[in-house]
Amino acid sequence: MDAVRFLQQMIQIDSSNPPGNEDRVSEMLAERCKTAGIPYKITQIDSGRSNFEIRLKGEGDEKLVFCGHMDTVLPGEQPWMYSPFSGEIVGEKLYGRGASDMKSGLAAMYLAIESLFKEGRKLSKEIVFLATAGEEVDSCGARTYLEGQTMENVEALVIGEPTNEKVVIGHKGALWIEIVTLGKTAHGSMPDKGVNAVEWMSKVIHMLDSLNKKWKVSTEPLGESSLAVTKINGGVQTNVIPDRCSMSVDIRSVPPQSHQQLLTEIKNNLNELFSADRSPDFSVHLQLDRPAILTNESDKVIRLAMDLNKQNSLHGVSYYTDAAVLNPDSRIPTLIYGPGDESLAHQPNEYVDIRAYLRSFDFYKELAVKFSKEGTKAF
Repeated sequence: MDAVRFLQQMIQIDSSNPPGNEDRVSEMLAERCKTAGIPYKITQIDSGRSNFEIRLKGEGDEKLVFCGHMDTVLPGEQPWMYSPFSGEIVGEKLYGRGASDMKSGLAAMYLAIESLFKEGRKLSKEIVFLATAGEEVDSCGARTYLEGQTMENVEALVIGEPTNEKVVIGHKGALWIEIVTLGKTAHGSMPDKGVNAVEWMSKVIHMLDSLNKKWKVSTEPLGESSLAVTKINGGVQTNVIPDRCSMSVDIRSVPPQSHQQLLTEIKNNLNELFSADRSPDFSVHLQLDRPAILTNESDKVIRLAMDLNKQNSLHGVSYYTDAAVLNPDSRIPTLIYGPGDESLAHQPNEYVDIRAYLRSFDFYKELAVKFSKEGTKAF
């Protein structure tokens, strides 16, 4: 089957990020477009890195954007049953890095656009297919897209991330920070002569735990906010009082939480904590800031998705998407929907159910047609 082979070929391309190598996926899509006669655009971002774009013109300026990313995370060190870049088919499962997150969604969206073009469907709105670079690390592709494009006339945004075919109307925000304490070295047998950066970091952890309990918010359907200490690095050697310690913190927010307010409160608490005598210096570094996204359940694109999928329930996801860059204030109604299973993302032996993948192709195509009612002008 052509659709399955197409996804296999995409998974067989190693676009692990770092370094990305999304150019190889762009080139594959370009060859497919040349065969079908579809106009396309490749935007270079860096060496080996690019965005890929298709625009099917409509009668008006209004747009429906289908967006997915071409990069994947690294396959990891754990052994896989099948090579992560094999696209191996076992029963109804297609294995490989990116099978769920999110090359299956990307491939299905592309095929929906290709089918609309080949049929010469006359739609009133412009349909945009945007394949981005770098979502797994820094969203460089989405940021580059905004440098040359406006989202003003976009009436809806569809993100093909893995949702297990659930209709998802939003995702949590992500705020990542690094806190560094800078003390003074001394001999391990004379700790009073130094300032222990690691011990002081334990006080920071206690302070953050108190803030986490204070901040706790739950918003349906996104769930509960969270704060987690995810990495600590410090120390010189066993017999030296450490003069430096760094800690990474992962905060997941839900509306109405403000990242700026959360960061300000952390800094204020640190200033108070380190106002004591013989306390170390400290610094706070912002590593990532992605706002939460939430769309009203009564919006047209959400209602259409529920009708097409015959679902009565709406969902949220914990991971963030390129929508946080393309639509940071949730002004544009955003649907997150894909055939992949989010629980398999970034895991060894990642796979997608082939039947779900094929259903999503039909879903994206019908969504485009129903959202952009029949017009009078062919592509």
